Amino acid sequence: MPTLIALDASLSMLRPVPGRNEHTYQSLATKGIQHLLDNLTAAGKMEHVALLSYSTTAELKVDFTRDYDQVRQAVKKVEPVDKACLMSMLKAVVSIMSPWGNQNILQVVVFTDCGLGFGNTSITGFLEAYTGKESEPEFSFLKTLANYNLNFICLGLHGDHYFTRGLAVYQQLLDTVSLKGQLFMTKPAKSGDAVEGNPNPNPNPSHKSELGRTTVFELIERLCEASYKSSEVTLKCGSYFRMEAPVLLWPPTAPYEQKSHIFGREPTIRHTDQKIEVCGFLALSDIGSPATLSRHWVLPKVEREKSGGSRRSGNLVAAAKPPKLNLDTSNPNYELDKLEADIKEFYAKDSKETEESGDDDVTIVLKPGPQTEQQKENLCVLLHGALKMENMAALVRVGDKWYGFIYAFTDSKKKSNLMLNILPPGTNVIPWLGDLELLGFPEDLTPGETASFPVRADRRSYSQSSVVWIRQASLQSDVQKVLRHAKKMPDKTQHFYKELNRIRRAALALGFVELLEALAMLLEKECAHLSLNGASNECTLQLQHASTELRKTSNRDIKSTIIPLQKVGASDAGSTAATAPAPAYMY
Repeated sequence: MPTLIALDASLSMLRPVPGRNEHTYQSLATKGIQHLLDNLTAAGKMEHVALLSYSTTAELKVDFTRDYDQVRQAVKKVEPVDKACLMSMLKAVVSIMSPWGNQNILQVVVFTDCGLGFGNTSITGFLEAYTGKESEPEFSFLKTLANYNLNFICLGLHGDHYFTRGLAVYQQLLDTVSLKGQLFMTKPAKSGDAVEGNPNPNPNPSHKSELGRTTVFELIERLCEASYKSSEVTLKCGSYFRMEAPVLLWPPTAPYEQKSHIFGREPTIRHTDQKIEVCGFLALSDIGSPATLSRHWVLPKVEREKSGGSRRSGNLVAAAKPPKLNLDTSNPNYELDKLEADIKEFYAKDSKETEESGDDDVTIVLKPGPQTEQQKENLCVLLHGALKMENMAALVRVGDKWYGFIYAFTDSKKKSNLMLNILPPGTNVIPWLGDLELLGFPEDLTPGETASFPVRADRRSYSQSSVVWIRQASLQSDVQKVLRHAKKMPDKTQHFYKELNRIRRAALALGFVELLEALAMLLEKECAHLSLNGASNECTLQLQHASTELRKTSNRDIKSTIIPLQKVGASDAGSTAATAPAPAYMY
């Protein structure tokens, strides 16, 4: 979930905050960005962040990086320039975010005092020009911008008329253009200075509790709660009761809008289940690279522990040996618990009980103590190690007839983590695997039956050679091949019609109907040229027949086929040559 932080660098950001002369709007924005980076460090260390400052023009200060310290240093060096132009910033955001595509959840966080700008570059001027001209090419960037999440951190006082007017225009912009966005603003301060019905309240009231560092931090917390909170689900693997643990999905899963197959029916909004269950395991080579809706890190949920213990001993805790675990015989899992306890006790006998520290005069006695969160058994660690070692993926069910797969992903820095890829809803979303609900175990195969992928389809789309016309030379080569066969008829009649039908079907599939008329004209010219050179009568008749068939509307069906002109032979073999009719052709 890459995040682009946009900082308003207009001169209005240099104003001191009323009632808090030690702060300006820019300094509060800087502190808010620092706090946002602190939250991202704790929640999403793997996410990319970029910094953009904007005034009349937008300038990318830091490109997407995971080094948050670089962003912290760059935000301190941003200097206000001139007036604000929000639309130039939004156009720059579309250009900067374009390499990420539309599959990722893209976040844009804007720190601004809600200035509207001046003249034609203001937001009000844009709204006036946009109304009634939504389909104009100059507004095409808004369709891409609608896929992003726009979050505005609005720095201002509700007693300021210009700020409240700016809030209304910003919300009007989001509603008019249909952008996914939200305005985060402070709550109005309870002040007796503003009297009901008085349009001009005291311009310099005390705003100690309305806008400050603490309130800006609260805005960031609300932003992180809404957009950066991990999804907590339960991961279950098998029937063993201990192979079930809570995990975190980052970035959080988003609702999926599934279109209805019935015309006129509203689309269905689907959410992933709170329990993700492993259905089986497949080799990564069999899964390949299918189309996915989203990708998420699978992180173990670890409770933060309070720091304690001796500083000298570090993480080595001298604790008393815990009492032996008393097992309940009435527990249905008694046998499994007893077996697990015996295995732990067996391996604990061979562990070293003493260890010397760096100091010569200090010896720390290590005894089995209470386990920390890092020392406890974890399903994510077990699953990650097994999948990475076997080079396999776990097929998981994330909803009703909705699947995904978990695998060990290694990034460019050779850091390996569990990754969840969520597939589109349905059971036949990976064609080469077939119906996912029909997958079974190798032991269920009948004698002589082999399990192999890909699953053979009834009619394979790749059974015939495809036609690719990306370059002009490819199309020219195919047309020349048809003309070469035309010159060699009647010997190459079958080859001529085979290539002709191949080009015709490809043109109809691409909607390139003009090619059929151009090809018919070429065949007519070739027919006239060959007749002057003394070509056979059959050759000219076949070319005339082919050009006529290409122009027929009945042959615009991709399933139809143009067949050669049929030749009617002589009469019966017993008839004489004098009485035999002349050879003729028929359709």
